[in-house]
Amino acid sequence: MDEGFITRVLSAIVGIILLWFIINRGEAIFLSFIVLMSAVANWELHRAFKKSGKDPNIIYSTLTGTLLMVTVYFLPNVNTIFLPFLIIIILSFFSNMVNYDRNRMEDIVYTIFSFVYTFIPFTHIILIRNLQYGVAFVWWVFVTTWSCDTFAYIIGMLIGSRKLAPDISPNKSIEGSIGGIFGSIAASFLFARYALPQISASDAVIVGLLVGIFSQIGDLSASLIKRFCKIKDFSNLIPGHGGVLDRFDSALFSFPVAYYYIIIAIQKGGFHWV
Repeated sequence: MDEGFITRVLSAIVGIILLWFIINRGEAIFLSFIVLMSAVANWELHRAFKKSGKDPNIIYSTLTGTLLMVTVYFLPNVNTIFLPFLIIIILSFFSNMVNYDRNRMEDIVYTIFSFVYTFIPFTHIILIRNLQYGVAFVWWVFVTTWSCDTFAYIIGMLIGSRKLAPDISPNKSIEGSIGGIFGSIAASFLFARYALPQISASDAVIVGLLVGIFSQIGDLSASLIKRFCKIKDFSNLIPGHGGVLDRFDSALFSFPVAYYYIIIAIQKGGFHWV
């Protein structure tokens, strides 16, 4: 058996066990882990942009991202969510005013983008965890996302022939993408059936469909950035998987779309918990 495959599987097993403890434990250890994971993802993105000649301010994006997460966690009902956005915009422009260089104006855009691309999506894990039955919801999204990745890989390897996005990710196929969507729908339905029986079959299928589509968009978005920066992986922090962004790229978009479906269609759209 390939040594790289064994390393990848062992890393995944250890990661899932660690994630299980952190998500189920909640409280300070959960918040600290999500903040740390987001900060590392932000560092990986900063590192990638540096290699392409860009220089986003990692201090600004990390501080404002941490502020956003702490605010969402401790003050979920207070309307201060736009405060971090305002702070990072003001700081970025102020910094460029003090050290003016017209050629570095684009770094303001990259700084704000780094904050938006890493901390905003990961904040939705906290938002989902804060909901009633939040632990089960978080696992629902993770399991559905991972199932999409797994089925897309297997189906693509077995029967994939037509390229999905050859200029961005040459190994992905249309057949694999469709297989991933069906895999995510099946996983979502089965998970909800046994772990979230309050969820209707139609809602479980829709969440599976949404996660199947948007997780693949998240995956391709990371590939697009790597193609732009001319790198293979964002880092090598996770043996066999690359970096945090390499491992959680699919979750970047699946958690936000799942969160808004849950609060709009399930918890606010006439569904009553029993």
